[in-house]
Amino acid sequence: MTNRRNELEKEIEILQDKIDNPPAATPKEIREIWIKEFDSLSFELNNLYDDDEND
Repeated sequence: MTNRRNELEKEIEILQDKIDNPPAATPKEIREIWIKEFDSLSFELNNLYDDDEND
């Protein structure tokens, strides 16, 4: 796996945990930002080109 893929997977994992288990006083706006960031990272990961997988 590429280094960027590993970074994205870790960031997505962290964000997913934040989204699923937000601190009690987390404002709705912050949760919406997390979801948008999650979507963006997921999109990037899904469209990542791996030389190893595409040879």
